[in-house]
Amino acid sequence: MNIEQFNEYLKHVDTSKQEIANNWKTAIGLQAVDGLHVSEFLLDIAKRNIDGEITIDEAIALVDDHYKQKNKDS
Repeated sequence: MNIEQFNEYLKHVDTSKQEIANNWKTAIGLQAVDGLHVSEFLLDIAKRNIDGEITIDEAIALVDDHYKQKNKDS
């Protein structure tokens, strides 16, 4: 998944998906402003959240756990 695919969600009939996708796109865009690139892992988590597979709380926990483990392994 790439950031451009978020635009497809913004066209979605389901307004809750539109809102969630817009929130993710904004957050990812703010990272880009700082010159940061998001990982495929984060984009996958965002897609799963937009699609309703996981809640935002689950998304936050998955991201936190992922980066805690990544930092631990470094």
